[in-house]
Formats: sequence, structure tokens, C-alpha cells
Amino acid sequence: MPVTPPSVSRTTPVKVTVVVPTHNTGETILTGLHSFLAQTMPRTDFEVIYVDDGSTDDTVALLESELARQGAEPAIRVIRTANSGWPGRPRNIGMDAARGEFVHFVDDDDWLAPEALERTCARAEETGADIVIGRMAGHGRRAPRALFEKPIASADLRSDTALLASMTVHKLFRRSFLQENRLRFEEGQVRLEDHMFTLRAYLLTSRVATVHDYTCYHWVRHRSEDHNISYESIEPGPYLDSVRKVLAILDAPDTYVPHGRHRRRLTANWYGKKALARISGELLLGQSARRRAEWFEAVSALACDLPPETDTSLPTRLRIVGALARRGERELLEEHAEFEAGVDHRPVVRSTGWKDGRLTVRCGTRLVRTEEKGARALPLPFSRARNRYRLQLAPGVAAVPEAAEAADFTGAVRRSNVRGLLRHREGGTTLSVPLTHRVVEVPLRQEGTAADFVAKAARRMRLPDRLTDRLTDRLTDRLTSRLPGGGNREPDLCALGFETEFTVDPSSADNGRPLAPGTWDLQLQLGCGGWRMARRLRGCSIEVPAEAEAQPQTSRRRPVAPVLRPAVSR
Repeated sequence: MPVTPPSVSRTTPVKVTVVVPTHNTGETILTGLHSFLAQTMPRTDFEVIYVDDGSTDDTVALLESELARQGAEPAIRVIRTANSGWPGRPRNIGMDAARGEFVHFVDDDDWLAPEALERTCARAEETGADIVIGRMAGHGRRAPRALFEKPIASADLRSDTALLASMTVHKLFRRSFLQENRLRFEEGQVRLEDHMFTLRAYLLTSRVATVHDYTCYHWVRHRSEDHNISYESIEPGPYLDSVRKVLAILDAPDTYVPHGRHRRRLTANWYGKKALARISGELLLGQSARRRAEWFEAVSALACDLPPETDTSLPTRLRIVGALARRGERELLEEHAEFEAGVDHRPVVRSTGWKDGRLTVRCGTRLVRTEEKGARALPLPFSRARNRYRLQLAPGVAAVPEAAEAADFTGAVRRSNVRGLLRHREGGTTLSVPLTHRVVEVPLRQEGTAADFVAKAARRMRLPDRLTDRLTDRLTDRLTSRLPGGGNREPDLCALGFETEFTVDPSSADNGRPLAPGTWDLQLQLGCGGWRMARRLRGCSIEVPAEAEAQPQTSRRRPVAPVLRPAVSR
């Protein structure tokens, strides 16, 4: 039976309604409930509506028992409904039952920070926004971050693509906006139903704001995925049908986006991330042979339905995948997936130092590739001619003209993005750190050269990788300096390195506010051509004590040499 606090009338308006669809959530449902009970917003100003989608476990019993123990405040209701198999129908039921001026959607295994409702509602009232996105922290999943690097008061998807970073429904919506535009979730087992809802909402308003300086929403992916149907095995055909439904919104009368560059960028977001990414790298290789074939057929069919100019808005690495998909080159695509699965970057700390309460870190990284797990990473090779960089593809893939043309990474290198990150180990918040970086070319040793001989000999003697690299790099420098033209001659093959320096001030690193107490791990994120990988700087973290007057210090469980290896620039 639904639980209704006797002291609160269902007809009394409140400021915000939290809608939570549930299904076989189990004890984790209480984490979210306790976060609602801990909100700083007055309890009479909000309500929580749980809509249980036919749970067969003790989810509802756990909720009812805890509600009875907690008493009548805040207004919390549990609505039971027959199983629909997906969150869409429960969310619609919750919207229909809501009394709040605003509606905030929360998943059953997530939770809100104490000030989340107070801050998101205040931001909506301050800006007049129809949608407010609170800063998110990911637990076991990647949460959007760049969207919260600065305050946003009136974002508009019709003129900018920044909002594409947050397409889930874990946001605050003005209820009158939802009602006036008849915004509803697709019901039944429809993949990407949250993207359909959010895309329509974004295209129907120019007033989207963010809370950028406080982590409001904690987004969780549990190791046990039994209670979350969204994690079940994905059928390629129905999934690609959902991608088509998302793209169809761009043609609907009330959400129409004119054809042109911006339309291509929007289309490429789903075509790239939700289709081509499924047939690349580890996402493809992790499937059975039969399922890989099904994914390839479904994605290739979508690729052939989209105009070729759509590919110009894809990240460079996905243009190669798209070229193979359009040509129907399944075997070559799987070969390229093997290649891409090994791409990574390996940051190295050059030096660290504290001065005037601020930590300065110098580090570098290179794009690398491993043949298989556990193998030594080798530089990712690029050819350089006439000031253009081309990724060295496998011979069969390079023989496909469209793939070879797509392998031009020149623009991607110029737009490469290197970021310093601070990740709160306890709370999950990730912050960006301003930095400067430069791209350096590192000449690659060719098979049969003296440098290659030294590298092989060092490995036979089982010398450490760092010492091997140092020896071979020095020999490469010595040999290159003796070539005609000295070290200014452009190499035929090179690796790409990225040298950077950044400074962290713990007293203001969180958008002008001090870092929260706890351990903040330093990471270096490299984005180039659609590869985006954040790797921890080993041994480097900042310990912020609970006492505000205490001075933060670095924690370095593994000593890091001030200079490990100098960059080689040509």
C-alpha cells in the first residue's frame, strides 16, 4: 500500500518533487532515502515519490519499514505499479502525481548531497531556468565534468553543444515547462528513453542553468547489476532503432533543427557515441563473434542511411571506423578494433614542489599502444610529412582509401586537450585544474637501427623500462644530430608527446572554494582525436585535513624522481 504522511495533504503545493523509479533495488534503496532525509531544504518544501515497478524482492518492504521508523516528515509516498520493465512508465506516473513547482529525477541506486535540492531550486529561481543541472560525481562510472567548469545561466542546445555532455534525466525540471510541452518518457523496454526525453527538453528551451560549484548528484554503478535493467545485455537491432528515434527528434515539428553544421554535430553525437563506438576497440572485442556480426550489420545499416558529410563532425578516430562501416569491411573493422583496444597514454611526473601553499606539477605523457595486456607499451606511430600527422594504420585498413584519408590527425593534434584533474577519493568529485601544454614530436626508432639494437639488448638484460628508454633516447638524439641538417630534419615516423605544467592551490581549487577534506588524487587527462583517457599520476595526491587551519601536504606513497626523462623535441 502507498505510504502517505498524515500531516501533509497531497493537494498542498511544495517547492520540489523528487521522483524515484524503483525495481528490485534491495538495501541500496535506503542510501538515497537517507540522503533525502538529510536535505538542508525545509522538509515541508519538498516531497519524494517512489514508484515501484513491480519489484519481486523486499524493496518496498524496506522502504515502508524505514518510513515508519522515520515518522511523517518529509512527505514520502510509495506508489506500486505492475512491472513495465523500464524506468519510463514509473517516471511518468511520478510526474503525474507530483505537487512540486519543480521535479527532480533521481535513480534508485543514486543519492543527493545535502544541499542539492536547496541549491538547484535557488539556481532555477535566480536564473528563471526551465532545467537546472547540478554538478555530478561518478561512482563506478564517468560523470560529466567540463559542463561544470564555469557557471552557466542560459545554455541553449540550438546554438551550442555543451549540453550534450549531460543527456541523462538526473536534473531539476520546472514542472509547468514539462506540462506545457507535454514532455513524457517513452514507455516499455525502449533504450535511450532518457536521451529522447532530455533532447526534446533541451530543444524546447533556451534556459538551462548549472550548479557548477557544489556536487549535487552522486551517480552510481554497482558491481552487482541484477537490480538495474539498463545494464542487461543490449540487443543491437532494438538499440539502433532507439538511436534512430533520438535522431528523428531533430526532424519533429516542435524540435526541428535546420540542416547544416550544427545539425551535423548533433547527429554525430549519437551516431558516434552510441553506434560507431559500439563497433570499435574493446566494446566490440568484448562481444561474441555472433554478436559482433549483429552489431556490425546494425551500425553499417545506420551509417548508409546517414549522409556522408555527417562523418566530418565525428572525432577523428571514429571517422576511420565510419569509413570501414560504410564500406562493409567487417574483417578490417575487427582488425582495427584490435589496434584501437591497445591505445592509451602513460603520464610521467617530471617534478613536484610546494611554494606559498601551492603545489606545482610538471609532467609529460605520450600516446602509446600495447599489443596485449601485460605487454610493454610502445609509442603510437604517426607519419609526418608536409606538416601533417597521419596515424599509421594496419596495411589492410590503410588500403581502404576512405579510411586512409580519415587517418589524418593533423587537426586533432592541434585541438588536443590535456587537463589536470583532481579526484576526491572519498566523495567522487572531479575538478579540472588550469594548465598549459605543448605537443612535442619524438622520433621513432626504426627496426634494424643501432638504437633498436640497444633497446632489444637492454630488454634481454631485463633492464627497467625507464633505463631502456633513457639509453635508446640518448642514442637516437646522438644519431639524429649527425644527420644532414642536424636535429632539424623532420622524422618520417614519430610519436606524439605532451608536456605540461599545472599548479594547484588547495585554498581555492574548487571554483574559488577550498578543497573538501580528504584525499585528492592528481590525474592527467589526454584528449586527442576522440581518445579521452584520464590516468592517475602515481604517488601524487593532496591530503586535506579536516581542520581548516591545517596546511595541506602531498602524500607520496611511491617516491617520484624530480626528473625521470627529458622530452625530446624536434
